[in-house]
Amino acid sequence: MKEYKKTICPLDCPDTCGLIASVEDGRVVSLQGDPEHPYTRGVICRKMRGYPARLYGPERILHPLVRVGAKGAGNFKQISWSQAWDYLSARLTQVIETFGGESVLPYCYAGNMGMISRFAGFPLFHKIGASRLEQTICSATAGGGWRNICGEAGGTPPEKAEDADLIIIWGMNVKVSNLHFWPYVVRARKRGARLVVIDPYRNDTARSGDEHVWVKPGGDAALALGILKVMIEHQWVDQEFIDTCSEGFAELRTYLQATEIEKFEAQSNVDRAVMERLAAMFFETPKTFIRIGVGLTRNSRGAMAIRAIGSLAAACGLFRGQAGQGVLLFSKAFSGDGSKLKKEELGGSGARVINMIHLGEALTSLQPPVKAMLVYNSNPFSVAPDGSMVRKGLAREDLFTVVHEQVMTPTARYADLVLPATTFLENRDIYAAYGHFYLGIAEPVIEPLGEAISNFDLFQTLALNMGYQDSAFSQSLDQRLQSYFDTIPELPAGLDYEGYEPGTYILSDRAMDSDRPFDGLENKFRFVNRESPDISAHPLLSEAREFDNPDLKARFPYRLLTPPNGRLLNSTFGERYAGDLGTVLIHPEDAAADSINDGARVRLTNLRGSVTRRSKVSADTQPGLLVAEGIYWPSEEGGGAINDLTSQQCSDIGGGAIFHESLVAIKTLQPES
Repeated sequence: MKEYKKTICPLDCPDTCGLIASVEDGRVVSLQGDPEHPYTRGVICRKMRGYPARLYGPERILHPLVRVGAKGAGNFKQISWSQAWDYLSARLTQVIETFGGESVLPYCYAGNMGMISRFAGFPLFHKIGASRLEQTICSATAGGGWRNICGEAGGTPPEKAEDADLIIIWGMNVKVSNLHFWPYVVRARKRGARLVVIDPYRNDTARSGDEHVWVKPGGDAALALGILKVMIEHQWVDQEFIDTCSEGFAELRTYLQATEIEKFEAQSNVDRAVMERLAAMFFETPKTFIRIGVGLTRNSRGAMAIRAIGSLAAACGLFRGQAGQGVLLFSKAFSGDGSKLKKEELGGSGARVINMIHLGEALTSLQPPVKAMLVYNSNPFSVAPDGSMVRKGLAREDLFTVVHEQVMTPTARYADLVLPATTFLENRDIYAAYGHFYLGIAEPVIEPLGEAISNFDLFQTLALNMGYQDSAFSQSLDQRLQSYFDTIPELPAGLDYEGYEPGTYILSDRAMDSDRPFDGLENKFRFVNRESPDISAHPLLSEAREFDNPDLKARFPYRLLTPPNGRLLNSTFGERYAGDLGTVLIHPEDAAADSINDGARVRLTNLRGSVTRRSKVSADTQPGLLVAEGIYWPSEEGGGAINDLTSQQCSDIGGGAIFHESLVAIKTLQPES
């Protein structure tokens, strides 16, 4: 008999889809979108449609494994959970007693966006005094830039884009990374709306737009400020909004008026004529909606870009809340009390803090050294910057590494102990989106396969095995979930955990309150913000750390972008494409100059490492710009991973990574025999 059970996608994606699992005899046979989810509307991406193959595939880890060969070789033997608990507890206790709690480093992020799963290890980490991981790798820069100008205000509900007359998609391949925003674009265009895509290369979304603006990588702030400069010259700004709902505009205006337009043109690679046309569009089209991508912040001027684009939007009055108007980066729809999940009170605040993008440094040169690493919800081998240094650290024989994982990832191959993790289909959790305004609790749709256990059960059991008797470690999942749920202020009035109806989706109160995020009384948009002495008070032109380094440019002439593609989500699903090198787009002029043929194996190199890809000669990229979509797992033929080429340097705000600011050289490899 077939059953249909609701669940929610856990992956790090703004869409957080409602799903329906078809289950026969306790086995998931298919996944489809939930037509009752107001945002999903029955449609899901091909990655998740194929998820049952991952759930039951030969790569799935179903039993505890202990290493028997060299680190990285992937040689393990199966052991019992009893043996695994004894080994794990004894080794971790020994490390703590010998080297102190700070010698333990947790490494985790958003491989599962469920609030319980994501923060399951934090109470134990706090209890043992482990080094604290600063989770910056994805959205810290974008969030920091937004808070600088908008404070705690959230973004505009995506549904409002349907009523827009002009939609700007800025630095985001929506058709790959925000699939469910696209139907609003389609419906708006059927009414006559215009779509402008601003992106360094012609991706699927840019190809579908009415106009594609080819901005230089890292030049988004310059473009936004150049457009705003033109609008000021023509007196096209919304002076009423500026006067009543913002502060600091006069200072920004003075800077823009004093800066030659040629400087904005040079840094953005967009000429004044295009800026004039875009400025006229903003002025003539009050019903404008801007969808901003996080990807444009992954460079050393990333937060500056958010500040500049937000300032342009504010000067146009797009935060007024009228029909068809808005700006969406993150919805910020729900804000429960994270301390209910993390339990900081168990460990005080004295432990050292390690930025997760500095993992290579932390594992190879940090003093006192890291002696144990606990990995869950992440694959640092593939996603952490400066991957060759990360691998060097993972290969240390004196580093005790535990990986809780669903499949044998490149990171798991370096573990001393691999523990089988459940998938979202075997878990209970609460999910809130960052691209829309709905929340839901998902129940498990099948029993855990093999001996897999959840993140929550792993760390609760480990804490008890290590002798910790704090009440946090005897909490049930239901108790922890309830303690968090009942602190969420954006829930409808009168709704608490006991009153939640399974399978339903809750609309945040912020969706109704987002029309006027800046009321001019308690909350104003900030064109100027002097809260931090380390950053400029207002958005301005600035140099890029790597792209503008003359020594590096002389040796490594190509800029490299590493955006997502439709096959992978970060490095998740890499097991599906074992041995696939992935492609790199190269402009025909560059291919001719470097004698690179379409489909050739090419080596990308810089001072940090090298990786092999297949060339794709295409005018979809700019001269001087290489585009390598997708974080494929390494192969013998390909050498390292794409993030071997990425610096451990931080962005301008928030300590985020600069994945899209690498300079490289490229050459053709010898033909395969």
